[in-house]
Amino acid sequence: MTSAWNWIGIIAWIIVLAVFVWVFHHIRVRRIKMIVERKHTFEWSNLIISGVELVVAFCLVIGMGYVTFNRQINLSDSKAVKVTYQYEPLVLRIGTEGSYYVAVDRSTSNKPVHVYNYWVKGAKYTVSSNKATVVSSLKQAKIMDTGIPWSQKMLQKQDNQHENAYVVKMTATYQPSFMNGLGVRVGHQAMTRWLIRVPAQSFINTTDISEQ
Repeated sequence: MTSAWNWIGIIAWIIVLAVFVWVFHHIRVRRIKMIVERKHTFEWSNLIISGVELVVAFCLVIGMGYVTFNRQINLSDSKAVKVTYQYEPLVLRIGTEGSYYVAVDRSTSNKPVHVYNYWVKGAKYTVSSNKATVVSSLKQAKIMDTGIPWSQKMLQKQDNQHENAYVVKMTATYQPSFMNGLGVRVGHQAMTRWLIRVPAQSFINTTDISEQ
């Protein structure tokens, strides 16, 4: 169900597109009048008016496009986004390569990102390396995920509870606000990121799991 806030953006897009179409129609009508009524093929005043109308129309479309598709989010702004965390302990796997919590499908020329496979109770999950980080210490999380608001206090608590073996899923959702409504974003996910914590690098299996 579309949030009522998003109607701000929907109505704005309708108005902008209507203005965009009207500008081209108005330019055409004005040119026809210039040729038919005044018998002119060119007028500076007509050119200037057309130019101003085109600039305004394109600026409106570009502005709405930026707000809707390209505006960057600030995860620390609680008025703009709501950030939630889900913690789950990892399940240790026993394989021919030893014991591990995470198995990595390594990147190739056709697949330029790693794929991380991890297990929690009753399920296996797969996530690409451009959305997830695997760390063997909490200091690595600060360095490798700069800008992601991981709570060091909560991570330390999970370390103690799950013996340094767990996964955190962070979800940022756009909050009701005028700018988010203008971008038709309210209620939609702004970002999802995973932090996979292992006790040591030796618990990461880099052998192609398809071979096992």
